[in-house]
Amino acid sequence: MGEVLAVGMSHRTAPVAVRERFAFDETASRRFLRRLVDERVCREAMLVSTCNRVELYVVPWEGRQGVERYLHAFRVPSGEHLDGYLYWHQGRDAVRHLFRVACSLDSLVVGEPQILGQLKEAVRRAEGTGTLGRTLTRLAHQSLAVAKRVRTRTDIGRYRVGVGNAGVDLATQIFGSLKGRRALLVGTGKMGRQVARALLSAGLDELVVASRSHGRAVEVAEAHGGTPIGYDRVGSYLSRVDVVITATDGMTAVLSRKELRSAVRARFYRPMFLVDLAVPRNIDPGVDQIEEVFLFNIDDLSRIVMQGQEAREVAAVAAEEMVEQEAGKFLGILAEVDIGPQIGALTHKMETLRQEELDRSRKLLSSLDEQQIEALNLMTRALVKKVLHAPILSIREAARDGNADRLGTLLGSWGIDEE
Repeated sequence: MGEVLAVGMSHRTAPVAVRERFAFDETASRRFLRRLVDERVCREAMLVSTCNRVELYVVPWEGRQGVERYLHAFRVPSGEHLDGYLYWHQGRDAVRHLFRVACSLDSLVVGEPQILGQLKEAVRRAEGTGTLGRTLTRLAHQSLAVAKRVRTRTDIGRYRVGVGNAGVDLATQIFGSLKGRRALLVGTGKMGRQVARALLSAGLDELVVASRSHGRAVEVAEAHGGTPIGYDRVGSYLSRVDVVITATDGMTAVLSRKELRSAVRARFYRPMFLVDLAVPRNIDPGVDQIEEVFLFNIDDLSRIVMQGQEAREVAAVAAEEMVEQEAGKFLGILAEVDIGPQIGALTHKMETLRQEELDRSRKLLSSLDEQQIEALNLMTRALVKKVLHAPILSIREAARDGNADRLGTLLGSWGIDEE
């Protein structure tokens, strides 16, 4: 097996104008991987392509130099070479990097779950293209296993982050479930749409959209499978919805305490969840005094987001330690696999010597019957196995630790070529 090499660009090293130029769909990904292997740039190859990263994991034929020569032909939109946007990882660093990516430790939002699905897709494509060999197959599947262990043994995925998810968390605390609930989005600002999308993903039944621009309301409603209404009908719809999200750029309150009191009475005092994302605020703060109304503003959601981020950062410390340990274990496994031919040569050499000694003693053994000869065979095989047990353990340990000097001495003492 060869050493693993990783090269890529991400949101940390390249702007979106560069990343989008090198985004690969499934067809382009398969074609690129196949070309890398067919043109003997790499023995094995896997490509991870998302909106935030494009990364190539390979076992190269000629080390990093061969891959660098191949990538030198690519240009960014301005015509310059890729070099300034790329990062390179080799050996242990490459293994650690893929494990960190799988665990979303290298993501824009630490702990986000989407990257794991994207990595699974990358593995599926490479397998389907036939560019995964023994090394990358082991590495890819181990990275998925490590990510699963990190998520089950740490809190890195427990706390959701983002304004939309914070809104979902608050809503579910009030209603338990969003199934069968309706929401009214007043205004079509970015954060308002984020919260609305998150609520719909969490099971919200219907979204009603109102905006000063009716065309914009229609556009957003269609994008989310919702219903557009005229801006002048917001008041009449309050009693029909459980959730209200306001995100307009108006300078005065859109919803008053009087309107909300009336809506609560019409709802027979069932609870309402209000999220005011506007600055200045769209909802009269006095609304919070109505017992059945739960009002939250942008600061409330931001505090929840910060708490989630802080909790994930604490969990990330434990996750980083796990990644480091798992990278060491994996390289040990690869090293033991790599040393397999030498161990095979050693056992073959000892078996040959055993057979030669038995052949030389054939005259002395002529008086033995077949059953006795078989017993002698079994005994000498067991003896060879016992003699080799400790040396093989030492060889495996030296390979696992990357101790080349000790490995060479051990193999040399048995007359085995290290290469």
